[in-house]
Amino acid sequence: MGIRIPVFFRDLMSRIMTKPLAREERKKQLLDAAITCFGQKGYHATQISDIIETAGVARGTFYLYFQGKREIFDYVMTELFGQVQKEIKTIPKEALSEIPNQIRGNIKRVLTLLMNNPLLAKILMSESVGLDEELDSRLRTFYNHILNYIRRGLNQGQEMGFVREGHIEIMAVSLLGCMKEVLYQHLLGTEKATPDEMTEEIYRMVIGAVQKQ
Repeated sequence: MGIRIPVFFRDLMSRIMTKPLAREERKKQLLDAAITCFGQKGYHATQISDIIETAGVARGTFYLYFQGKREIFDYVMTELFGQVQKEIKTIPKEALSEIPNQIRGNIKRVLTLLMNNPLLAKILMSESVGLDEELDSRLRTFYNHILNYIRRGLNQGQEMGFVREGHIEIMAVSLLGCMKEVLYQHLLGTEKATPDEMTEEIYRMVIGAVQKQ
């Protein structure tokens, strides 16, 4: 029978043996590990022990940066929204002729980002709504940020005479749902289209649904 090493001693040895990193580098290491675990196992099945094992750090190191699983999940969602935000370009109000290309570009950049980061995409797509009120709130907050971009784009398009009259909220949710379902089927392996093919079909649906005739 092997000798049982006390947990506190294992944590101490881990801290001693772990290569020193700058604070931001260590935090990123933990966030990357969390993305991997949440993406592979889902939020509910992931434990802090999974994250620290993937990151290769001691439990005490984790608590130097995050209070618990919910807090690091919030950081992951904030990081993902920041990445999506960078890919969405604002359409100049005076450039009516540029609207189609800007819409197509925004769709392609966001799709490419999520297709190139499937673990991040899986975090958004695979969580079951209704199992955890606090988690639902976090996911709603993320999607509401994205919906705000779509709402603003539709309102601006109406002001410029490009987007038809209609219920902006329903239109925004419908467009987001279209992209989500296409991406979800891609993650499942049901749909094997390329980013360009997916972009073009979604773009045609968007234009057909919102463009003023």
